[in-house]
Amino acid sequence: MSSEWPDELVKPNRGDVERLLQNFWRVLDRLPDLLARDEMLLCAEVAVALRTDVLAMMLALNGVAYPAGTRHLNTYLSESQRNALNRTMLLPAVSRDGWIAQCVALVVIYRWYAPQLVEAYGVDYPTDDERYTWQLLVENLPEWPKTVTTDAVQA
Repeated sequence: MSSEWPDELVKPNRGDVERLLQNFWRVLDRLPDLLARDEMLLCAEVAVALRTDVLAMMLALNGVAYPAGTRHLNTYLSESQRNALNRTMLLPAVSRDGWIAQCVALVVIYRWYAPQLVEAYGVDYPTDDERYTWQLLVENLPEWPKTVTTDAVQA
């Protein structure tokens, strides 16, 4: 698949989708250590990296890879996808609770899209990465919810 709308679009490959699913948990596992050391700037980087992965997941489910150098990203997402991501950018205050809330919101979106991508691209779900990260979050962040539920998955 290669077309211009208004960017040159290509279909994501299976390996890229699998790496996206794994990378999400590998980035999120940094959060407890950063919060323990009050590294608010690095917490912001974690949230941006998670949002970038979720955005790429949305695009992959829409059938396109993130277009390099695009200036037209809105055109590749549905209104509901844009709204979901926009809500994850709100941070009432630069604080521990704010970063946790933002990351939990991104987990909810991830959990909605990940099973769909597993099915659409025939990739393996990173169960071990998720299990490890989830345990790390629950053990080190008392504010982290014990479970997060979407219509698709519950941890």
